[in-house]
Amino acid sequence: MASLSISNPVASLDGIEFIGTRGGVDQKFVLYRDGLEDLEYKLFETDDALMQAFSRHRSHIAEVAAKALDEGRGGPKIVILENLML
Repeated sequence: MASLSISNPVASLDGIEFIGTRGGVDQKFVLYRDGLEDLEYKLFETDDALMQAFSRHRSHIAEVAAKALDEGRGGPKIVILENLML
């Protein structure tokens, strides 16, 4: 699995949208809030708390996003990451 870099994370009510780049190709992702809350076993009441959790797990999220691309889920549509299981 090739590495993936993450840029431009933005928190919203649903979760975090970000751009994943691999091999010079950008792909838009959305990570649902529930996925991070399940990973940390807690609810995030603010966007700032959600972004802090995203930052703590950034490398793991990059692995999950790269796996989604390996499974052929990339392309013109947004790739939805509902959970963070590898």
